[in-house]
Amino acid sequence: MLKKSIKFLFSFLCGIALISLIIYFASCIKPGDLDTRVKELSSYCASKGCNTNYGILVDYGRCSIQKRFFVVDLQTGKIIMRSLCGHGFGGKSTILKAEFSNIPNTKCSSLGHYRVGRERRMYNRPAVSIRLPMAFELDGLDKTNSNARSRYILIHESLYPMSEGCITLPINQYNKLSKFLHTQKGSIIMWAYQ
Repeated sequence: MLKKSIKFLFSFLCGIALISLIIYFASCIKPGDLDTRVKELSSYCASKGCNTNYGILVDYGRCSIQKRFFVVDLQTGKIIMRSLCGHGFGGKSTILKAEFSNIPNTKCSSLGHYRVGRERRMYNRPAVSIRLPMAFELDGLDKTNSNARSRYILIHESLYPMSEGCITLPINQYNKLSKFLHTQKGSIIMWAYQ
């Protein structure tokens, strides 16, 4: 009986390890439509007078356990940063699939183009006296995300894969993004799509 239990446990753990490796390697593969998305984002940036060197793509077609946040060189199509990122937990969202909305208080993420704004400290609630993390403001540029500023949709660090609608990154990836964005001139555009 003990041998069967150990054998089962070993098989189970090997299965989990295999699934983890598959997910990891799948998230490292360049998305199939990335070249097309980079060209579209580059044209969009040029038409809006924004930074045409770099942009950010968020592929919500991938689940949150895959890397789906990409900083891309719009001239070469090269990915210069890739990361996991969280989405809103509102509606029928799960850790694997997001539901999208632009309606206030839904706690859903929104699709569309955003202008990445200034970095600031996240709002402190009056009763809380802790030092809150930094975040980048986002201005929604499409009908699908026009309420981003009033909904306080931000890019910020988080330990969790879900948020109240914000785009969340692991702390080390947020810090890399912050350093990179501070070296850029002109508005950086982020495009969240599914």
